[in-house]
Amino acid sequence: MSLLLGTNIDSLVKENMRGFIARAGGSVDQLVDYKHCSVEDINIPDGGFGKVMQPGKNFRDSNIFSFIKRYVKQEVKFMVHGARISRDRKTVVLDMHHAWKQKMLRGKYDGSISSNLIEHSPNPIMLLLNFHLITKKRSFQFHAIPHYKYTYDRYRVPTSLEHFIEDFESKADASDHSHVEDYRQSAIEKDGWQKNFHEVYPLEYPFIHYHVFDEHNTKALFEYVFQDVTNDVYKTDRFSDNVVIARNELNPDFVERYRDVLQEITG
Repeated sequence: MSLLLGTNIDSLVKENMRGFIARAGGSVDQLVDYKHCSVEDINIPDGGFGKVMQPGKNFRDSNIFSFIKRYVKQEVKFMVHGARISRDRKTVVLDMHHAWKQKMLRGKYDGSISSNLIEHSPNPIMLLLNFHLITKKRSFQFHAIPHYKYTYDRYRVPTSLEHFIEDFESKADASDHSHVEDYRQSAIEKDGWQKNFHEVYPLEYPFIHYHVFDEHNTKALFEYVFQDVTNDVYKTDRFSDNVVIARNELNPDFVERYRDVLQEITG
């Protein structure tokens, strides 16, 4: 494992990612020490990370034995590997862009983590604000986002901070199709990696990468929204991600600029 920017993010994550943690996206297998965590998985149904198991719906379907087999297999795997393994039977099933509507989640968690999630968002700033609302103040968020140079995004240009801001101010959502052609050209035509995937899954939210990340725009995005931001590039034989930890306190300039928006979503 290498941290290409040479920061102390590994120690910051181990020190601050403790207690009752909200996890979204796939398994977060970058830097987090699960010995000190109790994890609650949050995700959207079939959000690009495996179909979420919903007992009520599945039991109404015909293949009850398949459901039971899958359920038991996941529980055994969880018993062996612990919280590091993300079960696709999520504890809380919702779209994280709308977590602000769930009053019972406000400030519920001691920290929040995600992996391979933020790049799927049409509105990353809004997504991060939802993580902010479900996480206790002065605690931390930790996120892993694929670095474009090491993925099928490598033919694309990293998204500018100005674009993130424009998407936030225009309230971009899943109906935004402006990134589809750019993604198709990179992931399917030039790289080819996602060609088979998109024979099954449509070129739309949540199955595409809306935005493209490197270490520079990751830092710019998080510093625009939060305080005490540290980011690095985590490179292994299996993956290479932008990793970032931020104190769950909003940047005062961001609060001043978007006071009306924040009032609307905090009620």
